Amino acid sequence: MAKDNGFDNRPFRKLKGLEIKKSMKKSHPRNTDTLAENTSECDDRELFKHAMKGVSPIRSDYVTPDPVDAREVIETIQETIRKQDRDVIDTLSALTSKRSRFDITCTGEYMEGHVVPLDPGILRKLKAGEFSTQAYLDLHGCTKEAARSALNTFITNAHAMGNKALLVIHGRGLKSSDGPVLKEFVVRWLSTGALSHLVLAFCSARPCDGGTGALYVLLRKRPKKALFKRPL
Repeated sequence: MAKDNGFDNRPFRKLKGLEIKKSMKKSHPRNTDTLAENTSECDDRELFKHAMKGVSPIRSDYVTPDPVDAREVIETIQETIRKQDRDVIDTLSALTSKRSRFDITCTGEYMEGHVVPLDPGILRKLKAGEFSTQAYLDLHGCTKEAARSALNTFITNAHAMGNKALLVIHGRGLKSSDGPVLKEFVVRWLSTGALSHLVLAFCSARPCDGGTGALYVLLRKRPKKALFKRPL
């Protein structure tokens, strides 16, 4: 029999009869503001409703156009036709009454014109680009009336300043359904009316200056002012 030396080798003796309670799993309440865990059970309609939650539809900003008055449309078209007819009549009248002193030649897209008579050497130099252009005017995007006003101002001011050679860019009109309308009007304005008294010759530019989409314009010399003589 072993001696009792006061040492108790039973460390779990005090745990005898101790009851251990089973742990209870905490249940979390379901959050209704988020998607359910098993989204596979939700159909597209439920997902769309959840995504659109709190969204309010905006009012339509579509403006219903006013009904078109057929009479106004017809009057506008008729007025445009009348203006075009007047331009044609004015040009023909200038030609028949010999108020147009220009000899105009058109070959394909190339155009040239000059007063009669004119030294052939001057036109040859103009076509070769030997006259250095001193100013230019770009008529791209201009309406007919705006282009006419701009051209009148440009030519008049250039002549008053003593400029000799100009460049007028009118475009080729290839993208227009009506063709090179502005180009034809520019030639008409230069050769008839008030501008014809200031213009000596014109021709399509070289490719480096715009080709058939531009014109070299040669102006007449500005008359010299008489010197004022002091009375004796």
